[in-house]
Amino acid sequence: MNRYQFEVLAYLEKHGENEYQMRTLSDTLKISGTAIADALDDMEAKGKITRNGSRLAITEAGLEALEPYRVKRAVIMAAGFGSRMVPVTLERPKPMVSVNGVRIIDTLLDAMVAVGIKDITIVRGYKKEKFDEILEKYPFVRLIDNDIYDKTNNISSAIAAIDYIDQCYLCESDLYVTNPDIITKYQYCSNILGSYSLETDDWSFKLDNGHITDYQKGNTYCFNYYGISYWTKEDSAKLREDFVQVYNEEPEGNDYFWEFIPLVLRKEKYAVEVRPCEKSDIMEIDNFYELVQLDPSYKDYPGQK
Repeated sequence: MNRYQFEVLAYLEKHGENEYQMRTLSDTLKISGTAIADALDDMEAKGKITRNGSRLAITEAGLEALEPYRVKRAVIMAAGFGSRMVPVTLERPKPMVSVNGVRIIDTLLDAMVAVGIKDITIVRGYKKEKFDEILEKYPFVRLIDNDIYDKTNNISSAIAAIDYIDQCYLCESDLYVTNPDIITKYQYCSNILGSYSLETDDWSFKLDNGHITDYQKGNTYCFNYYGISYWTKEDSAKLREDFVQVYNEEPEGNDYFWEFIPLVLRKEKYAVEVRPCEKSDIMEIDNFYELVQLDPSYKDYPGQK
């Protein structure tokens, strides 16, 4: 199945049988009307969709065609301390902090569960026992310990979960997801979530022929990096090999961010796309002050300066 067919089929699966105008499909999917028409003709001929005028619906054959692209697994890195969120993180890890009654990590977990992802591995470290609370709501979650999180960079969490990095979402845990639709049921290729910026002093990347390049801190005419990515089966196998090699064989290999390996150190082996999102889709709560702005109940939290 080519990319255009995938995008149309995944859209129909999500939205169900309905009347679809060609202009709406073209504008939403960012694909020309000609390419969409060709995709619909081919998929109708192969029995993947039914079409009655502008009324479209996916068939069982269409669902079967999408199944190889279905995401069934996720690995979430949650071992860090969250020093900029002190004093609240003196009591619990940042992902377990509640914002207006909802734990930060729950916003990501809920989005995953909503699209049927329940094979979820969380790598924990700092105050790891607090993550046991997750099992009350999500008893299917797998918890893995990274007991050297404070002596290495986050590549050690990737190593801890190496056996579960396989055709999966690979995510940070401290992102407050405000638009759960950024977690989709199907993925076509390896990609990382990013929002467009004219200028940023944060981690970002540019595009070269549709693929990520120039991953660095600070950039112009670029995409801000968000820690939600997806890796195909083929790229997952490369990641597992490269993570182990870099961690064990490179000088100071344990001091890398995991994403540095596919985006910089071994970038010639990967062709990773940007999956565009809006800045409003995710709230990055970088410090205690921003937490108070979002949830005033922390205004008088003990120990703040």
